[in-house]
Amino acid sequence: MEDRRAHERIDGMEKTLTNHFEEHRKFEKALEDNTDLTRAIADNTSELVTLVRGAKVGRKFIVWVTPIVAALMALWAWLSGSPK
Repeated sequence: MEDRRAHERIDGMEKTLTNHFEEHRKFEKALEDNTDLTRAIADNTSELVTLVRGAKVGRKFIVWVTPIVAALMALWAWLSGSPK
């Protein structure tokens, strides 16, 4: 009788450990998925920052060059003789 109860207790512990390990595996898988998602977000954010910085540089270039081009066009028109 004692052996039977001891075996039942051992079986119960084994089932509890099995359930615990299954939950632990699920947690590890969720953690891996979360890590992959976090890395993807970091990569996308890095690309977005690069694009925004490039756009800012392009805007600064256009703002700087536009008055120079306008002045050169006016000078060219003046030197070539404006229409009379």
